[in-house]
Amino acid sequence: MAYPVLTGAILVEANGAALNNAGQDEGVRANYAIVVKQIRVGRLRYPYISGQAWRRWWREVLYEDFKWTPSEVIREQKSAYTKGDPITYEEDDLFGYMAARKRSGGRRSSKKEEKEDSATEQGASGTYRRVSPLKNSLLISVLPNVIERDFGHFTRNLPPDADPLLYEAEHYTTYLQGVFTVSLADVGRFEVGEMHDISDEMLKEHQTALQQVDGRVYRLPLEDRVKRVQDVINALAGLRGGARLARNLSDVTPVAVLVGFLDGGNAPFQRLFEPDENNERVRLNLTRLQSVLNDYRDRLLQKNGASLYFGYRPTVLANEAEVLEAFQSEAFQNILTVSGTPKDALESAAKAVESIMRSLEG
Repeated sequence: MAYPVLTGAILVEANGAALNNAGQDEGVRANYAIVVKQIRVGRLRYPYISGQAWRRWWREVLYEDFKWTPSEVIREQKSAYTKGDPITYEEDDLFGYMAARKRSGGRRSSKKEEKEDSATEQGASGTYRRVSPLKNSLLISVLPNVIERDFGHFTRNLPPDADPLLYEAEHYTTYLQGVFTVSLADVGRFEVGEMHDISDEMLKEHQTALQQVDGRVYRLPLEDRVKRVQDVINALAGLRGGARLARNLSDVTPVAVLVGFLDGGNAPFQRLFEPDENNERVRLNLTRLQSVLNDYRDRLLQKNGASLYFGYRPTVLANEAEVLEAFQSEAFQNILTVSGTPKDALESAAKAVESIMRSLEG
């Protein structure tokens, strides 16, 4: 296998939500207006969730539900970075980092400089960077032109002669889709040296916990690497977060997922979901999926006869019956398994991780 990945597409149902905002804009009926992030394609507007926001939600679930310890954030005058210790901290391993630590040396001319130098003592000086094994897209609305403006005012307990405070805010009801990949060969695998993953000092500190692969390359034991990938996948089933939840509460756990294993770094399950003919509901584009599978058939990595796992909430897909019938056809047999709910599909993929990763052992 050249570059084995776990990859997937997810669909999130946002109901009266404003999950990721772009800040203040000019209002129609009020000077104060908060708008949501959106992409424009001609006259069509699609709300979206930034990749950074999605990753933040993902991290928070891993902290709270899977007991990952947040990596310490070091703040300097013009930069901030995590501890940059992927051996101790799972998030530094899976989510990557750029730790540009100031080099000590020379005259310290002020207390301010001394404070900055004390921060660098927590790790080797120089720049260490880790490319994230976990990559994800934006979460983009399937349906266009769903953004609405909500007019409000604040008058609570104001004097009778006081002017109300007027404001506007945007929200939407739609489905958002996105894709992700996890590079299985890169999880728990670290190169030593500046401009790579870890320093020589960090290697010496943790050498007993690592296995040497080749020269300056080390890795964690298989069971640790497997658990980290499984945690990341299972965390998607409990995804939660977003802005303005006090007044725009919405569930962001996936309502449909397609997840599986490929020998190749691409995320091919792009834009699998599309609007129906009335632009009101969402469909799974079977024609597009079949085309992708035709091209990637020789790259599918199988476990127990299945390479892909599909899970969904009943009544979400406008073409649900068509999808289920198609997945029973010869074109999808021995490739795709309908696992039940999105959580079921994610758990099935997580269970298959160990055998796939064990096959990578040299």
